[in-house]
Amino acid sequence: MSVIIGDTCINCDACLQVCPVDAIVDDATNPIGESRYYVHPEKCVECVGIYDDPQCAAICPSLGTITWDLPYTVAYEPHYLNSEIYNISSTKGGKLKTPTLREKKYRKDIPFELRGIGKEVQEEPENVDAE
Repeated sequence: MSVIIGDTCINCDACLQVCPVDAIVDDATNPIGESRYYVHPEKCVECVGIYDDPQCAAICPSLGTITWDLPYTVAYEPHYLNSEIYNISSTKGGKLKTPTLREKKYRKDIPFELRGIGKEVQEEPENVDAE
């Protein structure tokens, strides 16, 4: 995992339709009860090995809504277990679906200093002056 859908989400359904691993749920089934779409960290793979960029951010019409989070790895398990933005309550074989159970792929080209601080996945394109 490593993307978060922020509170500027307009619930347009675009990201839900393009997620290749069905990690996104709509506002009606958001496990933390907020009225925005939600990315299940135990499912998201940042589109690694599937697309060049996370498709949710590529299609999102609300610039800045989707931001990078920490990798879903054992090193950051406390972040996922203790954060208010996640509800890790699902289990597999009686064990919580945490990074200890199964780490997820993440984009290694995104520096750690840009993760977990609200850095936008999709950034506004630079203005290109016409010649």
